[in-house]
Parts: sequence; structure tokens; C-alpha cells
Amino acid sequence: MLTIPASKQETITLDDKEFFFLAGILGSDRLLGVKDPFSGYLTEEIALEWESAKTSLLEKNYLILEDTGELSIPPEVFSRVAVAGLAERACWLKYEHLGTSFEGYLHVVGDQVIQVCKCGVNDQQYALTELGTVESTCQRLVNDLALSEAPLGEIPALLLSRKEFSDIFTSSATASGDAIADRLAKLTDDAEGSLALAKCMKNKVSSGELQLSVWNEYRWESQNAAFISDESMCWLLRMSLQGDQDWLTAAPATREHFYQMLMMWLKQ
Repeated sequence: MLTIPASKQETITLDDKEFFFLAGILGSDRLLGVKDPFSGYLTEEIALEWESAKTSLLEKNYLILEDTGELSIPPEVFSRVAVAGLAERACWLKYEHLGTSFEGYLHVVGDQVIQVCKCGVNDQQYALTELGTVESTCQRLVNDLALSEAPLGEIPALLLSRKEFSDIFTSSATASGDAIADRLAKLTDDAEGSLALAKCMKNKVSSGELQLSVWNEYRWESQNAAFISDESMCWLLRMSLQGDQDWLTAAPATREHFYQMLMMWLKQ
């Protein structure tokens, strides 16, 4: 995450073609969040780019040419690329916290978590970082986000239109707290809950989105969630993913609830 210190041994950096080359060697064809750099290429062009990627990896010592003429991948590179390329469970995460921001993927195999995020001046470089166990990663994340530990009150969950809420959230920076609360109350018929959510939106210290993806042997299946937190309260948002559905639930949550949700998502 943003505050995790990463040594040179913990992080490796690959461009998109190097990433695809190594993933291809390991038999992966489902890199999440990495656009196929060879899409639209002719076979001859792919062969040339493949050779160029191999040469670059050899120069970085991310690929080793053995005395036998065979290629091998160093353990620290192999472990990161293998988890990123072969994981059947991943979580895309995007958040902002007090002026800082993060966007990337967490890939999970067993209890090992590898973070993949774009780096550099363009969108073609990726940093692969070993974060440790699922438990330690989830703990670091909730600490990074400074989610509230305050006990929950008696406010029930709110149900409203996803599209309407998106519009309210987008305009919340310029709208007054009372105006936000009024709009929410009209949608939910819950004045108390709407006022609490409006206060959180106006005074937020962190907010973000998550998408859990699970590989079912044929395709990725996903579910979404989002969160908003101020210094005294956190709201967990769940929403529809289907284009013909338009619903969202907003429920008060503590840091512990958020932590347990992440643990359940990543350890199933």
C-alpha cells in the first residue's frame, strides 16, 4: 500500500511486454489490469517483440540463460509473476486518503499477496511488490485508510439508486451538508441516516472502491464495494454490477467490519 516500505528485493519493475513474456512462460493468459501489448500485431511482429522482451529481461537479470542454453527465472521474479499471473482471486483497489491516492491490484495465491500497480511516467511500467500474508496486508490497508474505530450507533442501512448516489457524491464537494442530506432523505425516506451519511461525505478523510474478482476456470466473476470515512464514522457501500440494475446499499461500518470483509474476500 502507500505506506508499505518496499526494498529493492521486495519490488520488481516490468514493462507490459516483459510482464506478458514472463507470464506466458508460466502459462498465464489472464493478467488482470494489464492490457495485451501484442493485440493487433502480426505473428512476425510478435516474434520480434518477444525476442526484444527476452533480451531486456536478460539484461535486468530477471531472466537467466543457463549453461545448458535453457532459460530460468530467478526465485524473487518467479514468485511475483506466478502469483500475479496464476492467481484465481484478486482485488482491484482505488482510494484517496488526505491528498494521497493509490490504484492497483492485490493478487492472492494461498496466503501470499502480490501488489501490482502502474509506475513511471506512462502506463506501460508495472511494479510488483510482495506484501506478505493476507492478514498482514488487510491490517496494513485499514491502517493506511485510518478508518474509524468508533462503535456503531443505531443507524440502519440505506437503500437507494446507484446512479442517484453517484451524482450526489460527485457534487458533494461543492454542495452544502444540508443539501446533500435532503437529497439522500428523498431517496431513502430516512432523515437521520441521510444526515449521518451527508456529514461523512462532507468531512471525509478517505474514500475508495474495491472490486473482488474470482476466476471460475472460464472467466472472472466480480463484486463491487466502496467506502467513505471521516474521523468518527465509516460507511460501506455495496452496489449492483449489472447494467440493468440500479441499486446501492450504504451501511455504517467499523474498521473491524472492513477488515473482516477484506479477510473474507481474500481468504475464501
